[in-house]
Amino acid sequence: MSAPPRPSRPVPPLPYPVESYPPQVRAAPLRDRVTPQQLLLGGGAVAVVGTGLAALTVGNPLGVAVVVGLLLVCAALAVLAGHAGSRTAGEALALSAVASAGALVGVGATSAPDGPLAAATLSGFVAAAALALWPLSPQLRTWPVTAWVAGQVAVLVLVLDTGVSGVRAAAVLLTVAVTGLVVARLGSDAVAWTGLLGAVPWWVCGVVLAERVAWSGADPLPAAGLAVGAAVGLLLTASPDVPQLPTRGLVPVLSGLTAGTAVGGAALTGPPGWVLGAGFLGLGLAAVVAVAASRGPDWVPRDAGLTAAVTLTTLSCAGLGRAGRWGDLGLLLVATAAAAALLSARSRDTRPSTVPVTVGAAAAAVVLLTTTGPVSPSGVAVVLVAIAVTALGEAVVLAVVLPRRAASRVASWVRSRVGGRAARRPAPADVRDAFAARDTGRTAEPRLSLRRPAGDSPDERAAAPTATTGALVGALGVGTAASAGAWAVTAVLLAVLGLALMGHGDVTRERTTRVLGGLALVAAAWSAGAQLGWSAVEVVTVPAGVVLLAGDWRRLPHGASWAAWGPGLAVGLLPSVAWTLVDPTPLRQVLVLLAALVCVVGGLGGAVRAPFVLGLVAVVGVTVGWLLDGVPTPWLAALLVVGALLLALGAARERQRRRGERVPSRLRTFR
Repeated sequence: MSAPPRPSRPVPPLPYPVESYPPQVRAAPLRDRVTPQQLLLGGGAVAVVGTGLAALTVGNPLGVAVVVGLLLVCAALAVLAGHAGSRTAGEALALSAVASAGALVGVGATSAPDGPLAAATLSGFVAAAALALWPLSPQLRTWPVTAWVAGQVAVLVLVLDTGVSGVRAAAVLLTVAVTGLVVARLGSDAVAWTGLLGAVPWWVCGVVLAERVAWSGADPLPAAGLAVGAAVGLLLTASPDVPQLPTRGLVPVLSGLTAGTAVGGAALTGPPGWVLGAGFLGLGLAAVVAVAASRGPDWVPRDAGLTAAVTLTTLSCAGLGRAGRWGDLGLLLVATAAAAALLSARSRDTRPSTVPVTVGAAAAAVVLLTTTGPVSPSGVAVVLVAIAVTALGEAVVLAVVLPRRAASRVASWVRSRVGGRAARRPAPADVRDAFAARDTGRTAEPRLSLRRPAGDSPDERAAAPTATTGALVGALGVGTAASAGAWAVTAVLLAVLGLALMGHGDVTRERTTRVLGGLALVAAAWSAGAQLGWSAVEVVTVPAGVVLLAGDWRRLPHGASWAAWGPGLAVGLLPSVAWTLVDPTPLRQVLVLLAALVCVVGGLGGAVRAPFVLGLVAVVGVTVGWLLDGVPTPWLAALLVVGALLLALGAARERQRRRGERVPSRLRTFR
């Protein structure tokens, strides 16, 4: 009889942690990965190479013959081992042949009459032989690595021996570097890593030399062309087939910076027209890259092209400014603004950077083009403030109008789809079926949320920098008018800019722009009062109070009165009340009494606590000031009239309450 089956171990309950599967397998230690075969092959290769090196000490002719024989035998055996499938043995034999060849190169460099030439020639022979053996045994990686290393040695020895410099040296260095990048792109594993790491020093030295030549003015165009070629070759490292370096994400930026600085340096050292041409070249490159990138994210190296375009345009602007060519610089900035505007209209994703550039470039172009023209500083200031107001309006469109339009389109599309499906559903046969979800306990259908997080779209991300750029341009316009002494124009521009900032802050709910707009309006009132010769404190306090009330107009009808009405009324009314105690004048006293009466009546009628209380405080304060004045005037009748009206209102309120009418009987019931 068979034994009864063993009970199986119970399965642990769900859910299982995601990180527990698949299990992580650690790499085995080195002592567990080394095989006896590898040790044997390594020892044999060392012995063979040692034999060849020892033979060289016997005598030059005999030693060279022995080493050449070892080299040929090891290379032939390596090819045979590769064909037989013994890859490890083939690599060991190939390394032995390479070591023997290296010994021959060393002998030629030390014993030949022209040591550098002999070393370069022998290294070239080794590179050619390795390239010839590579197709015979493609399984072995030693041959391509040897060809690449030997070729570098030959070129390096020739460059150092011949003393080549300038553009020729840069061309040689960059040719070797681009060859290494091609090896890294086409090779695999060790071959790719060898090609990439070997190309880095050549590329760096070649680019530095090309940049120096381009900026020195000796051969600017060939040097710039070499740098551009090196920048394009560097983009090969961004391919997924190339080994990944830690700085792989910076490769497109470095490529664009290399090409832009070389071309910009060549333009700065060339004829005067080259500087302006470099700027337009940068703008054209930006346009081409933007149009090409719209066809797909990987169609062109977008980051490299944009970096080169920005570098070219910046260097061109710097060169024109250094030469004092303000008209040409203004023309270049106009083209920059136009290109940025077209790019923002074509590509929605670029708006966070292109829209502020459009505003800033247009403002800078206006300033530069009018420095030597017939336009007065006041006209320049008006144009700058107009640009600022336009930018703030555009920021409102980007932050509010476009996202709402997109959301409404999506919502209408979803409603059309959902509505069409709902219309095809059969009507319930019984009225009780309409309440099936509630009666049976079934949950209702999930609702689709169409709202996105704030600042998620490119338009919303572009709104804040656009508003900031507009505010800075407006401040520049106001400062231009003030520096020219046009105080009337300054007051008007401050008022216009303040209204634009307040409107932007109110629509987009940005507190910062509302505060800046309020300060601009107060400054406009103060400037206008100073122009009219008004020195009263109300020139500042009353506009400040009105601005505070206007800033919280949404909360005035229904919000808490002390938070909504209190700050504005306190700033606009209480300083005047205090001034009636310090400097009592009949005109101020009567005006404050009228304002206080309006606050009391309005607060009483709307059951709003803050205006009601502040109005009564103002009446009491003016009364105290009139008593301290001690000199009765005919204007004292105004105080009597106000007091009589307050008494009449109080009596009428009490009568309404006795009649049972619904009127607040306690101050705490006021809002």
